[in-house]
Amino acid sequence: MNVGANADETAYREFLNTNSDFSFSLVSNAQAQPYAFFGLLLNKFFQDAQFTNRLISLISAVFLLLFLFRYYKKQKFTNLIQGNPFVSNLIVFNILSSVLLVLSCHFVGTSDMISVAFALPAFILLTEVLFYKKQHSVIIIGLLFALSFTSRPTFLISLAAYLLSIVFIMRKQLFSKQLIFVGLFFVAFTALINFNPIVNQGKIVLDIKTIAEETGTSWFEMNYLMAKKWDAGEIPTTQWLSSDDIIQYKKEHPDFIFPKNHLDILVNDTGMFTRQFFRMFGMSMYSSSRYMYVLFPFLILFPFLKKKEEDLVVNKTVYFTLSFYFISLFIFIVSAIKLMEFRWMHIAIVFYAFYAINAAKTISENKRTVLFNSVFVIGILFFILKMLKG
Repeated sequence: MNVGANADETAYREFLNTNSDFSFSLVSNAQAQPYAFFGLLLNKFFQDAQFTNRLISLISAVFLLLFLFRYYKKQKFTNLIQGNPFVSNLIVFNILSSVLLVLSCHFVGTSDMISVAFALPAFILLTEVLFYKKQHSVIIIGLLFALSFTSRPTFLISLAAYLLSIVFIMRKQLFSKQLIFVGLFFVAFTALINFNPIVNQGKIVLDIKTIAEETGTSWFEMNYLMAKKWDAGEIPTTQWLSSDDIIQYKKEHPDFIFPKNHLDILVNDTGMFTRQFFRMFGMSMYSSSRYMYVLFPFLILFPFLKKKEEDLVVNKTVYFTLSFYFISLFIFIVSAIKLMEFRWMHIAIVFYAFYAINAAKTISENKRTVLFNSVFVIGILFFILKMLKG
């Protein structure tokens, strides 16, 4: 439940502690506007900024879980275990709740969970429109994308991975009218949410972590030096340096030249960049299995496990899901430099699990039974391992 202090929550707590009167202009000029909107409303009742922010994350997770389960049951459901609908329901609900809640973002007072809660239904609804020809509102999808983006701009990385996957798997859909209209409504609703800053400052407000220029360093320099020290074995993977550490390092090494950007690292520090990439990729493969148990390798092995009768739409959805997942992972790994935080993959993880459950319908009953029993056993083992580690 992440009951302890969390440094990422600081700015969100301060916003509620310093602002009590609700106004649309205040929300429009705030960072993470949807999160600020609900925070200002709920904090009038609770008068506890940290509790209010964490409650919003928890409510977001619950509503997302209910959407995922209800949508799957109504639109895609067949009995996963023959002749036993209750067990089938239990399997779906259990896996979705485990995959959704395992990262603990559901009880952290930041805008991460609410962004995921807006993004995932939109990605699933859009996938159903593009692949399964379902009739879902492009206005709602565009609005959900805008709410996710204005809650947490890292949503754009997931959106970029999604669009690249369309290019690879369903190229013709890239210029479909549904996708174009979703894009237009996404832009329109983002502008509407940012109405005040656009009118008064000519820009939109984004919830991006920054270090003030006058401090004398930046997030990029901090991440690069941590990666450099990790690569040299000077710090463990779990240690993070502060801005003061970077400034002190600059004073002690005045001739050290920091790279300007990621491309500069790739060109001038190729060895370190490559080693970091493969380290993070290896750790991510472990995390992928730890968070999705055997559902992660299941889709990779799907072509060898499915029944002989081919369902072309399911096949394309599987390949699309794999593409979406690995492109998201690749972008986050390259961007991270020091250490990729797997919570950034929350959208791709739950999307992957949702369509992995759906693909399981197309394998034989015996294989399905082995798959789901393995999911539960391995999930329990990882949980026990986590408890033993403290």
